[in-house]
Amino acid sequence: MTIQINLNQPPFSFLSTEQLDWLTSRLDLVFFPSGAVILDEGNVAPGIYIVYKGVVEETDSDGTVFSQYGKEDVFDVRAVLESACKHRYTAMEETLCYLLKAQDFIQLLEDSSDFSIYFKTDLGTQEQLVEQRETGVSEFILSRIDEDTIRTPVYVTGQTSLARVAVIMKEQKHDAILVRTAKKVGIVTGTDLLNATLLGDMEKQDKVADIANYDLIDVNYGDFLFSALLKMTQHGIERVVVRRDGDIIGMLELMDMLSLFSTHSHVIAMRIEQAKSMKELVTAAKRLETLINSLSSQGVKVVAIMELITTLNRRLMQRAFDLIFPERLRNSVCILVLGSEGRGEQILKTDQDNAIILENEHDREAVLPLLQRLHQAFLDFGYPPCPGGVMFISDSWIETREGWQGRVSRWLSSAEPEPMMNMAILMDAEPVCGNAELFAPVKASWQKESLRSSITSSWFARPALQFETPLTFLGKIREDHGTIDIKKGGIFPLVHGVRALAFEYGINESNTLHRLDVLQERRVLDEETAQGLKDALLLFLRIRLRQQLLSNSINPGMSQQLKLDSLRSVDRSMLRHALHRVKKFKQFLIHHYHLENF
Repeated sequence: MTIQINLNQPPFSFLSTEQLDWLTSRLDLVFFPSGAVILDEGNVAPGIYIVYKGVVEETDSDGTVFSQYGKEDVFDVRAVLESACKHRYTAMEETLCYLLKAQDFIQLLEDSSDFSIYFKTDLGTQEQLVEQRETGVSEFILSRIDEDTIRTPVYVTGQTSLARVAVIMKEQKHDAILVRTAKKVGIVTGTDLLNATLLGDMEKQDKVADIANYDLIDVNYGDFLFSALLKMTQHGIERVVVRRDGDIIGMLELMDMLSLFSTHSHVIAMRIEQAKSMKELVTAAKRLETLINSLSSQGVKVVAIMELITTLNRRLMQRAFDLIFPERLRNSVCILVLGSEGRGEQILKTDQDNAIILENEHDREAVLPLLQRLHQAFLDFGYPPCPGGVMFISDSWIETREGWQGRVSRWLSSAEPEPMMNMAILMDAEPVCGNAELFAPVKASWQKESLRSSITSSWFARPALQFETPLTFLGKIREDHGTIDIKKGGIFPLVHGVRALAFEYGINESNTLHRLDVLQERRVLDEETAQGLKDALLLFLRIRLRQQLLSNSINPGMSQQLKLDSLRSVDRSMLRHALHRVKKFKQFLIHHYHLENF
């Protein structure tokens, strides 16, 4: 029998080729007319069903609809594992399903650990299994030597003293430099200097030409990176020079090669730290999307990608700040990132959301032109301007410590939507540049218990309910022309609901996952709810990232629309469960903040 459903996707892709062939041979195609009860409460399930055509509805004894199942959806695993069906499953139209008999399903669970774990665990573990199995071909094998993979060479003359060479290496943050004499070019490494002065008989004032190695191993610009790695291995060296048309144009280091092999993250961080111009920083910033794509295709967990990109983005901003702000002003200001960047939940670049704290009002005039330059740098890095003007170039988001404390007090006492959203934006702030100590008293100003009355907390929580969860009355995902807005339908209500609880309970964390940990520790949320919300958020971010990376739009990080027809059945199933968690969480918020009439 030819199988008409895709079994080359999780959880069936967890099976070996032999196991999958065996499963295929054991499937039976069964037909149910419209209205037929496939499984009823108390029934012993004959096996698990995989929908080929039609729609199956799951209800309880009162007729409450729990879910609907469409093509390639699986039901009722729980009935097989627990020996009895708890709900009724009815064919809503003429329906064809593949049936895998219970004993055969149990046999596969015993033979495949990942297959078994998937069906016997929670949403988060299911998602981890799916992510781990979705690996791509390493781009390292196909990458070539170009400007983004080589270091600009540092030259000294052969007459330079060893002491001076050591200083240059430290200043330039290079472990190797090229030595140019009248007739040839050599190389000296940090190890060479140590061996010559500490283990040998050279003095600090001796000429570097005397210890240079002139037998350079080289590669050509445009060669495969793998070829360079092979030469390093063959010669037992850690760096090669790169030539183009015979001229040396750069150096390629083993450390960078290994970083490239393992995700490119270290080489980007190194380029940020070593950047001496805005042009060099822009080049590093443009490598971030390639890094994200590489990490995602290799199956790296979305939470790990999020943490890494947050670190690199903040290093990028810090380096730009150092290049633009004179040293005398750096300690007089504090640059804050807000929104998803502040929470450490941004992956692809979205709107600029930032603010600044001034230590003294009299510094404003000197700081404003520098902020314009920093704003332009962020634009060049790929951060578009915020449509709502939440940026440090706006008067609304530049203030002294005392000024910010006054604003917080006014916002929280107003009980109006716009001030409350401003407060929500500021609550996610994290200092990234300048004097972080300026932020501490501002943050403390909204953690005063006197400001967190039940009425204020209720007003603060309301925006979490302003968007409907995209689920139908029957429990299916409700699409709008084939898409759903995952930010409005899933991410925002979850993030803001957690933020509201963090405000009410004076939680210091800004990251949503960390806030959930504290809420669980303080028993505001039980373990199942907290973990379920973390799993749901990470699933939303993972699926959104995959679709954003596949998008051809100019700024893929701005798209919040999920195309449901491009999702596999396993992703649709997990997405539906995650949206149900958000819907249940919103019900919790309604009762907790008495928002029944909102």
